[in-house]
Formats: sequence, C-alpha cells, structure tokens
Amino acid sequence: MQKTLSQSLFQTLFLGIVIASLLIIGAVWKSANSLVVESIDKDIALAEKVFDKVVDDRQEVIRSVSNVLSRSFDFRRAVGTEDLPSINAAFTSYAQRLNTNIIALVGLDHTVVVSHSSLFEEGQQLDSTLQLAAKGVDSGFFVVDGKLVQLNLYRVEIPTLRYYMIIGIEFDQTLLDELKTLVDAEIIISEKQSKQVLTTTLDEPVANSILALEDDPSWLEVTFGSEHHYFARKVNISSETSLPVNITLALDTSDSFNAFTSIQITILAFTVIAIFIALALSMLLSRNVSQPVSNLVAAVNKVASGNYGATLEKPSKLKEISELANAVDSMQASIKSREEHIRYQAQHDVLTGLYNRNFVEDYFENQMAEKKSVQVIAITVLGFRTINDLYGYSNGDNTLKTLAVRLQRWPGTSARLAGGEILYISEQHLTEDQLNTLRHILEQPVESNLIAIPVKVAMAIINCPQDASTSEELFRKMNIVTDEAIHSGNWCVNYRAELEDKYSRRLSITTELKRALSSQQDELSMVYQPKVDLASMKVSSMEALIRWNNSVLGFVPPDEFITIAEQAGLIEQVTTWVMQQTITDLAYFRSKGYHFTVAMNLSTQDIQNKVLLNKLVQKLNDEGLSPEALELEITESDLVADASLAIENLSELTARGFHFAIDDFGTGYSSLAYLKNLPVKTIKIDKSFILSLASDENDQQIVHTVLRLASAFHLKVVAEGVEDKASLEILKEWGCDVVQGYFISRPLNKNDLEAWLQHTPFGA
Repeated sequence: MQKTLSQSLFQTLFLGIVIASLLIIGAVWKSANSLVVESIDKDIALAEKVFDKVVDDRQEVIRSVSNVLSRSFDFRRAVGTEDLPSINAAFTSYAQRLNTNIIALVGLDHTVVVSHSSLFEEGQQLDSTLQLAAKGVDSGFFVVDGKLVQLNLYRVEIPTLRYYMIIGIEFDQTLLDELKTLVDAEIIISEKQSKQVLTTTLDEPVANSILALEDDPSWLEVTFGSEHHYFARKVNISSETSLPVNITLALDTSDSFNAFTSIQITILAFTVIAIFIALALSMLLSRNVSQPVSNLVAAVNKVASGNYGATLEKPSKLKEISELANAVDSMQASIKSREEHIRYQAQHDVLTGLYNRNFVEDYFENQMAEKKSVQVIAITVLGFRTINDLYGYSNGDNTLKTLAVRLQRWPGTSARLAGGEILYISEQHLTEDQLNTLRHILEQPVESNLIAIPVKVAMAIINCPQDASTSEELFRKMNIVTDEAIHSGNWCVNYRAELEDKYSRRLSITTELKRALSSQQDELSMVYQPKVDLASMKVSSMEALIRWNNSVLGFVPPDEFITIAEQAGLIEQVTTWVMQQTITDLAYFRSKGYHFTVAMNLSTQDIQNKVLLNKLVQKLNDEGLSPEALELEITESDLVADASLAIENLSELTARGFHFAIDDFGTGYSSLAYLKNLPVKTIKIDKSFILSLASDENDQQIVHTVLRLASAFHLKVVAEGVEDKASLEILKEWGCDVVQGYFISRPLNKNDLEAWLQHTPFGA
C-alpha cells in the first residue's frame, strides 16, 4: 500500500525525531553522569583542601599564640623560677583562648612537669615528645588513649633550652562536628590495621560499611538502592607522610544522583512532547538541555580552580538545572565565606577587633621592605591585672574594647598583642603634644556596667627603621622600652641604646639575686653603723645594712638591687635573710655583754606580710630576744602613700612590743603634725640636711626647726650623715638625741664592729 507524502513525511520525521532524540538522550545521559561523578570527585577534593586548610590555620593560630606565651616576660619568669601556680594560670588562660585542653610543660627528659590535660599526668614520660625532638620537628600526630591528637612541641629558652611546651588538638567528636560543618562532608578516623573506627561524625555501623566498600556506588545503586550512598576518599593532613590512623572523608551522593535522575526524566518528557509537536521543537529542547549542562560543567571547573563567580551566565529554563546551579552557587559562597572568616580570625584579635601580632609582624616587614618610615607606639594599660581582679574580667574586657574604639579613631594601624598590651603604628611621627593628647584620650575613665574604671597607660616609642628594621628586633626593643616606662614611672619613653644595657643589668641582677638567695653563699653580708647617744656619748644602737658583692656583677648598691627585688617579688626573701642574719648577730653581741639595739629597715610590703612578721617574732624568741631589742625603720614616703593602712599595721606591731622610726625624714611631703598620729617614737633626719650642716645656713634652719617641733611632739630625733665634729656639736647643742655617720664610724661587718667597740671612745 502506497503511502501518501504526508504519511511518508510523518514517518520520516517521526523516525528522524526518535533517532535524534535517542541519540541526544544517550549523549546527555552519559555527559550528565560523568559530570555528577566528576563534580562529586571535585567536591571531595575541595573538601579535602578545606579540611587541610582548616587544620593548618588552626595550627598557625596555635603557633602564633604559643610564640606570644613563650615570649611573655611573666611566663618566662614563672618557668625560670619554677612557679607552678603561675604556669598553671598561664596554661588555663591560653587553653581557653585556644579552645584546647591539651597544654603541658615537659622537661628535657620528656617528663611532664605541668599538665593542663587529662591525657598527660605530671611525672609521666612522653614518647610522643621524645619522637618529635628526635626527628627535629615541632608537630606530629599520635594516638593517645584511643584518640587522635596533634601535638605541637615548642622550645622554652631562658635563655637556653630549659623545657619543652606542648600544645595539642584532640580530634574529638566536637572538633569533627566543626570540621564537618566547614568541609560539608562526613569524617571517619579509623585504625590502619584493624580499620576499627576511633571517631566519626556518622553512626558507627554506617562508618564501618563505608570503610568496607571497595568501589564507589554507581548511579543505579544510588537510584534504586538505600537512602544514603557515600563516595569515600582517604586524605592526608599538613603534608604528613605517615599518619598513625586513616582519615576518610565521605560525601553523600544521593542528592547529586537524584538531581541527575530528575534531569533524565525531564529530558524524556520533553522528548516525547517534541516528537508530537515538531522536529524543530525537539532540536530546540535538546539545545536548551545540553547548553546549560555544558555551562554548569565549565562553572564547576572554575570553582574547583578557586575562581568564584556566578555558575550560569544566564538563568536556565529547566528547574533542575537551575537548582543544581543554585546548589553549586551556595556551595562556593559557603566556601568563600569560611575562607574569609578563617583569614579574618588569623589576622584579628577576637575580643577587640584590632589586628593581632601575626598580622602586625607581616605588616611591619612589608613596611620595612618598602623603605617606609613608621613610628611604633607600644601602649601598656598599667595595672590591667588589678582592673580584672578589682572590677571583674567582663569589665576588664569592656575596658580593652573601649580603648580599641578610641585608638581606631586615629589614623594608623592598631593591634592587640596580649592582655593590656596594644600596638599603634603611625606613618606620621607624632609630636609630644599629639602623644600627650592621645594619652589624655585613652586615660579617660571607662564606663562599664555603671562603673567608672580609671585607666592609666604607659607608652614606649620606637622609630623605625632607625631603631628597628625587623619584627623580631622591634618586639625585643619594645619589651625593653615598655619595661623602662613601667618601672621608671614615666608615661612616655623613647628608645635609647643605653636602655638595653639597663634592661640587661636588671635581668642580671634579678637572676643573680635569685641564685644568691637560693644557695649557700657568702655574697650577701650585713654591716652595722653605730649610733651614739649625745647625752651619754655612748653607742646606743646600730643600723643594720645589707651589702652584696656578686661574682659576676661585682658590688651592687643596696638602693639598686632592693628596688629591683621589690619589683621582681623577691623582697620577702631578702628581708627574711636580713632578719635572720641581723638577729643572729645581735644575739651574739648580747652574749658578749653589749646591750645596744639594732635598727632594721622594712618596706610597706614587709609590714603587711603577716607571715614574715610572725617569722620575725619566732626568730627573736629562738635567740632569747624581745621585740624591744629591734627598732624597725620605715621610710617617710611609704607611710604617706597609705596613711590609714600604715596606722593600722604599725599600731598592731607596736602592741606586740616593736618600736618604729621614720627613716629619711624631710624627703617626703608629710608634716610633724600629721605624723604625730602615727605610733612612732623616733624620726631620722635625712643625711642630705646634715652633710653640710656646719656651713649651710638653709640646712641649719631646717634642722633646727625640725628639732624644736620634734621636741614639742615628744619625738626622739636621730641625725644621720654626721661627718665632722662641728656638725656633731651643733646637733648636741640644739637637743638632738642620737647621731650616726662617718665621723663616728663607717658601716662595719660583725668582726670589725666587735674590734671597734673594744677601742672606741664611744664604747657601749
């Protein structure tokens, strides 16, 4: 039967459309399947890179913070003095900051000294740190108590290697959940040999089934199989050649293949419709399907190379393609956002929003590389620890935030280093007036929780590149100048070369004094300067004075090392040594028949130290002496600093039988009318008024006035610094009670004093 032209054309068109449609369906089917598999592979590869990046960034943050901790003066001092409570406090603070509970101090024999982790016990010897030290690396992965732990080993040098500090990251459930959120993939950590699951973000049976798979699931298995199917890949971390465990990333492919299935169904539907409509419509449909897929593949390839942007240049008319494109857009937006967040955290201080030390180091090095001149101002909040203790850590944090806001109003770069230490870098060198203005702005009281918190700052100025051209040199000199600003009481100190020698000497004095106090030595000694009662012209008392001849530093003046001892927290040990030696020597002279008393100098810290004063009473009792045998001298400036507290402490000690004298009277800002309220019986006129008494009329008027007023208030007067007979006669004529000075005798050690007492006309 012959066919009509329309029938033949219809049959021809029909067969042509069917064949073309089948070919198109096959081509698109294969292309889409390859695309999905390739996309999944790239997603896993991208997830691996993000995983590796997150671990590396966390490692860098730990390295940055550990550098701050190991360079901290307080931490180094605590380690150097083996001050375990301070080390524990520092570990607690930095463990919270790093969000880790694995931090410990290990000796050179790899025995744990201080531990802030349940994984390590004090006294335990660590094979892990031994392996790191033997390999000469500072980081490695270990399995401890069935847990994967990344340990970081840092050298603690004071100034040579004394300890190792370890900071670790435990790959526990919480960390894996965080990493899962970042990499958008399930994580499985398992043993290499047994493949036993140690930690995973999946249910353990699911994780075991994934590890048992030999090949990736196919499209048919995903489409007609169970609810979830995973592509799994083993990954490595931070270029580690051999991990003690297997780390597997598993990506759920169900959604991707479901989208693929939806695309095929849509293509079939459009093909059937195209068969009955027209060949042109079928060709148009195939073009509308194939072109967006090609564009999507190209866009995914761009994302894989790190080139973020729109997935499709033009919106697709197919819903599934658009949803897949939107999913890829969402994925790349999430990855980009996480990268930016990680980069921000790596360069900024979380509390204040200022830059951190890591950023400042790079910024400063770049400025120096570009031959730019900058002024670096290290701003230290004085007594910041006291602010935290007195007002609470919340108000302390608010204080730092407020200072950060104030500082950011000034042009330049600002960063917070640690605690109350802030760095300000200006490309324009600030004048003294501008610095004073900045100080005035920063020292305005901070309003926090209805509390006005007073703020005082000290500034250390370093001009670069004249004073420092590298970040290491900058921070070293910054510590030196800041130390000088704090201890000198000057609010602004510029770097000078001599400050390095002064800083080094202060450290040397601190180190040598600790050694002298902690060992049996003959460097420290006591000398005694006689005091003569002008009424009887006989020795009535001695002033005990400490001397230090160090094998390294030579003779160190008492005024110098006593001040440093107070700043370094060694004054109690010094006072204890002086107290024991003085009372022992006094007991010796009492046994020889001498009845003079001994005057011993105390600081306000000593008077407030109940334990120390109890030791003093116990030592007197042990030697068979009473408190009346000692006269305790306190400087006028210490008394005036806190009058109410001084009266309370002195009254309590007076009730126990001690007598007090005000040393260096006339150098402070008090008056006799004020001092009469203190429980003291004696004042000592400072030698600056006595040395030229015989020839200086101004000194004569001052001394004469003090003596008359002291008599009116019934106070005994001691004049120190008598170096000639004329001065002695004047003081005797004006009614001074006791004198001491080189005219009578220089300070003598115990043996020389005993010989002097046997031959002096002022014999006791």
